[in-house]
Amino acid sequence: MIGHEVSPETVLVQVGTLGSWAADRGVEVVPGVAGEPLPDPTTVDAVAVLGSVRGAWDDDVPWLADEIAYLRGAVDAGVPVLGICFGGQLLARILGGTAHAADGRHENGWREITTHAPDLVVPGPWMEFHFDTFTPPPGAEVLAVSARCTQAFRDGVHLGVQFHPEITPAELETWMARWAGTPLEDRLPELGVDPDALRAETAARAEESRAASWVLFDAFAVRAGLVPDAALR
Repeated sequence: MIGHEVSPETVLVQVGTLGSWAADRGVEVVPGVAGEPLPDPTTVDAVAVLGSVRGAWDDDVPWLADEIAYLRGAVDAGVPVLGICFGGQLLARILGGTAHAADGRHENGWREITTHAPDLVVPGPWMEFHFDTFTPPPGAEVLAVSARCTQAFRDGVHLGVQFHPEITPAELETWMARWAGTPLEDRLPELGVDPDALRAETAARAEESRAASWVLFDAFAVRAGLVPDAALR
C-alpha cells in the first residue's frame, strides 16, 4: 500500500475503510511511502496506491518516476493494482491512458455518480476531492462516470477510481488538519465546501459509505485472487 509524503505509520492511520476491510478479510497490509524503498512487487499479492496533493501527470514531482517504474514492474509481473484518486490517475497513465489537470472539472465533497456496475460501484454519492483526473486506458471497462469525469475503470485485474471509497470521519479530520493554513483552506468557500457541513454529511454517511467501500474492495480482491469468492457469501 503506497502513501505519499507521509511515514509508513501515517499510511496505516490514513487508509480509512480500506484498513478495516483488510483486517476483517485477513489481508495483511504492508505500508510503503513514495520516495522510499518499497517491497519487491513480486513478493506481494496486490498493490494499493492512495491519494496525493501532487499531480500524477507532473514529472517534476521528485519521486514520481520511481513510483511509475515500481507500478509498471507490478503490472508486468501480473500483480493487481488498486488506484484511488491520484492512484487511479497514475494507474490509468501506466496502462496507456492519461492523467491530467481537471481544467475546471474538479469535484469536491459528496457527489452523485452514475454506475454501470452496481455490483462493484454501489449507486449513490461518493466522496470526491480532486483537481486532476484521467482518461481510461484503451480497452478498459468504464465502470462509473459523473457529469464531469470518468469515476472508475477496470483493466483486467486492475481497478482505478477517482473518488475516495476509504473516507471516514476520522480520515476527513486528517485531511482538514493538513489543509489548515494552506491556500486550499482559503479556497474552500470558492469550491462550495463548508467544513462543518462536510463533517456532518460525512458522519451521517459513514456507515453506508463503509458498506459501499467494502463492496468495492471485495470485488477487487476476488478478481485479484486475494479473497475467495466463497468466503464472502
